[in-house]
Amino acid sequence: MTASIFYICFALSLAFSLVILGLIRKKRLREQYSILWLGLSGLMMLVSLFPKGLDRIAGILQVSYAPSLLYVLAILAILSILLHITLVVSALTDRTITLAQSLSLYEEQLRQLKEQSERRKEAEPPDVF
Repeated sequence: MTASIFYICFALSLAFSLVILGLIRKKRLREQYSILWLGLSGLMMLVSLFPKGLDRIAGILQVSYAPSLLYVLAILAILSILLHITLVVSALTDRTITLAQSLSLYEEQLRQLKEQSERRKEAEPPDVF
């Protein structure tokens, strides 16, 4: 492979990092969720700057075709991000259920207080001046 493809990959990874940082700055992406994306982008920058490192890691792991190792690592990274998102959605679902139940209880209490107030008004004799 020519060196220019590695430079293009590095530039794309750098651009992706800048987009993530811009989203954080605009408060459209929380910092805790961006760490995975920035880490993935940084890893891609390292692989594009040092492609021989991928060959060495593939040799250590006895992978005959180094780019296939890159695909496996990319799939693992995507799966870890999906797992993280699933955990966050599950926690938010639990919070939503709790909030809906609390709201329902407060609405019932408010309805009961309004009924008591109306009964008191009906039971009181009218003010005569």
